[in-house]
Amino acid sequence: MTWDLVHDSRSTFLACMHALCSPGTPFELPQTPHMTDRPELDRAAAVLLALLDRGLGLAIHGGDAAAQVAAAACTATGADSTDLGAADWVLVDGPPAPAIVHARRGTPTNPESSATLVIASTGPTRPVRLAGPGLREPVTHRIPLDELAQQALVVANQNPPMGLDIFIVTPDCLIGLPRSVTLQAVA
Repeated sequence: MTWDLVHDSRSTFLACMHALCSPGTPFELPQTPHMTDRPELDRAAAVLLALLDRGLGLAIHGGDAAAQVAAAACTATGADSTDLGAADWVLVDGPPAPAIVHARRGTPTNPESSATLVIASTGPTRPVRLAGPGLREPVTHRIPLDELAQQALVVANQNPPMGLDIFIVTPDCLIGLPRSVTLQAVA
């Protein structure tokens, strides 16, 4: 089956919005574009195809497979390839902590100028306590971010409303972590 730029992008867009409104909750992506044989990276491609647009900059933090997906996403959406520090969006394939540390976090007067990271992950999950908008009370979810990435995200989001919005895509699901949510590792 091929990717339908209108219908599949709309379904993926809705899944992404649901994921940000329900932080830490895994959501299924109904379709992938079949850009790569790696399911987590193919799901990341679906997110990029649904959310990138002309005038936005996409950086990669990863290897050749991520570079190929990013180039195809830029061609399909009209987005531009850019450096990590200037990017509106970052495709992360590999350890995410360095990308989290160096991604743009916005400013006090323009917090919306922060980057959104799409992290392709096959790593193990770790329990994380989440609190904030979208959650009636603090909850614990298992998130596939290593300890260094969790610490980097806590630091990146410590000055609200500045910070990073994160989409984590695994071979099975999509998880959203908006910058408004606080994260605390659970022992």
